[in-house]
Amino acid sequence: MKRMALFFIISLLLFAEESKQKNNNTSTSIAPLGGKEILVVESKNCKFCEQFEHDIIEKYHGTIPLRVVQKSDRNKGFKINKIKGTPTIIFIRDGKEVYAYRGYMEEKLFYKALAIHKLGLRSQAFQVAFKGIDDNKSSEEYKKLKDRKGGFFVDKISGDALFDAGDRFNSTSGWLTFSKSIEGAIVQKDSNNSNSKIEKVEIIAKKSGAHLGYLLNDKKKNKKYYSINASILEFIPKDNNISSHKSITPP
Repeated sequence: MKRMALFFIISLLLFAEESKQKNNNTSTSIAPLGGKEILVVESKNCKFCEQFEHDIIEKYHGTIPLRVVQKSDRNKGFKINKIKGTPTIIFIRDGKEVYAYRGYMEEKLFYKALAIHKLGLRSQAFQVAFKGIDDNKSSEEYKKLKDRKGGFFVDKISGDALFDAGDRFNSTSGWLTFSKSIEGAIVQKDSNNSNSKIEKVEIIAKKSGAHLGYLLNDKKKNKKYYSINASILEFIPKDNNISSHKSITPP
């Protein structure tokens, strides 16, 4: 309950178009990049900063720029609220602080906050990822991605590769379908319809926790495959430094 309440507060803050900034001459001042970005403010000998770097920053593949700055930095630019503790993770839009989280931020909470920051609460992608509302058949997102080749389909939130385009096949279902997934990229939930002709198991992105779609087991054809919502995916060509991933067949 405490975690849900915290996430609700984050949602409200990040959904605002802009937040008021305190006029404080002692605030850390960092030059803005423009658009959406994330600043992680650290300090020396901060164990929680080191932990956040190890758990989140070193494994971050998202498209929103993430920078690590020191509490003592004084670059010209916009001012953020006075830093009272580190790490402080600051979500920024157009040079203005939208929301700041002080202390160690666990992985799932970070990626939910990132999803709100990048996608917006009302977007179809966010509804799919955290409300479990699947895309309509043959959606516009599906039409944009269904013929992509020579690359990877990645999690729109974390940027992690989930499926190789070479493992996609046309099932004529109106959803993206794959015979394999990238090793270690997804996790399954328990099935509750094992008596049906086609067993349906929900799958989620391992890092972001986003709902992706389903692993379908067609018992009659003895065939397993993934049926995925296109709105939660982005396509990245293989020459973008993610060409070494290994695909595996469904268990």
